[in-house]
Amino acid sequence: MNAMLVRRLIAKDLYLHRVPLLLIAGGGGLSIATMYAGGIAGLLGTISAFIVLIFLSIVLPMQTVVSERKERNLPFVMSLPISPADYTVAKVAFNVSAFVALWLAIAAGVLGTFSLANSGGVIPLGIAVALFPFVSFCLQLAVALIIESELWSIVTMATCNVSYSFAWVLLSRIPGIRDELRGAVPIWNQTVVSLVSIEVTVIVAALALTFFFQSRKTNFI
Repeated sequence: MNAMLVRRLIAKDLYLHRVPLLLIAGGGGLSIATMYAGGIAGLLGTISAFIVLIFLSIVLPMQTVVSERKERNLPFVMSLPISPADYTVAKVAFNVSAFVALWLAIAAGVLGTFSLANSGGVIPLGIAVALFPFVSFCLQLAVALIIESELWSIVTMATCNVSYSFAWVLLSRIPGIRDELRGAVPIWNQTVVSLVSIEVTVIVAALALTFFFQSRKTNFI
């Protein structure tokens, strides 16, 4: 692996996408601050924080992978002495690092706010819900890198976004989750543990399959 060029590609993506990342960070911070107002404003802040995470899960794969091909910036990368595997390492490393940094800060801020308000019972479900955009992000990144199709990237993005609505309906109908939301301390029942386990498995599988299929490519075409 050409470690030096991989680091340069990561630095290039960070430089080119620093503005949207800073805007997303600002949006997340504002959403968390709004939660402290309580009442309707607090609810809107919580919803806004989740929307910011969804937006983050879309922006990174679309801007760093799909748009790079669409705007014909990939020939620059192809001219460098790197392999598809090196390119994949650079893209995944930047995307995952940027996503995790902002996702962790926003999710921790939201859940920490609930904890300070003696609403710790929300934390288990909150973690499961916060992982939804993480799963969506990994699926979109995998499709963008493996299939290399703008159409399929858009289809994946739309499917993930629509699935949030169905997820809310299903979660609201599970008594084991609903009954413990008002508690002061978090309770990890089997339903939540199973849900989080499935989400983590999908995340790991999506990233692993990305490296597997990309390692089999011999060129960028």
